[in-house]
Amino acid sequence: MSDYIQLYSINNILRTYKEEATDRRLAIFDVGPDNNYYFVKRKPYKFTSLGLILITAGTCEITVNLEPTLIKRDDIIVVLPGQLFEIIEHSADFAVQAIFIDSDLIIEAGFHVKSNNLVEFLSSKYPKIISLDKKIVRDMRYNLNKISKYTIKNENIFAKDLVLHHFSVMMYEMGNYYNQAVTAKSTTKEVRKEELAKQFLYLVSTHFRRQRNVQFYADEMFISRKHLTKIIVEVFNKSPKQIIAEAIVLEAKVLLKNPKNSVSDVVTELNFIDTSVFSKFFKNYAGVSPRTFIASN
Repeated sequence: MSDYIQLYSINNILRTYKEEATDRRLAIFDVGPDNNYYFVKRKPYKFTSLGLILITAGTCEITVNLEPTLIKRDDIIVVLPGQLFEIIEHSADFAVQAIFIDSDLIIEAGFHVKSNNLVEFLSSKYPKIISLDKKIVRDMRYNLNKISKYTIKNENIFAKDLVLHHFSVMMYEMGNYYNQAVTAKSTTKEVRKEELAKQFLYLVSTHFRRQRNVQFYADEMFISRKHLTKIIVEVFNKSPKQIIAEAIVLEAKVLLKNPKNSVSDVVTELNFIDTSVFSKFFKNYAGVSPRTFIASN
């Protein structure tokens, strides 16, 4: 994959610190109007580790695994490794506080042993964007600030233990809040509709290179094609076919950006019959031919 998609690891983030981090099991940072050059618009990127991004001010239009959404103050994004993000636009006051966690810290905290509900919260197959109440936001920011205090140039001999403590408290509070919110909504038709829509997006992100037939996805979800189409149009105002096509075109752009790939390589990678069929498909959705896209990038 080319540098068209930017990959961010914990080490990448730690290298941006002005002071040395004494605990490298995680990376925690604030981004806002004073350093909003980190908010790169219309540039796909992925994180390689689990993360939580708390929106502390403003609004932002983003896509997560091709799903468009608006995030606002007091929302939190649960970031899973490998998810594809893109910032479309944001308000001038948009700001976030974020933490990314190495898997070793999660294991050390013992979540996989102590709480099945929390493991489910952390291992969802699709991204979660949760609107928080004032109390949970206040508690989360308190713990994030404590974690930050103990990870950067801190000489407290128990610093790593305190990081683990505040991280654990924060995650248990978040898991409890999420589970209560899900339980409260679990009987509504709207939640069921959204769950199916997100399941569809996950299946598309997994299978789009080989499967373009809407019926395949309906069969995987054990619903009729007609019902799937109805749900996707209601939730996203797009047809399943359009969403599948968008996934293919985005991946095609990523591959075409790589100078090592020829158009023929992309045709093979995305399982098209021949170059002519791919070129027609790409131009129909991207507005330009593959070769024109390469030349302009």
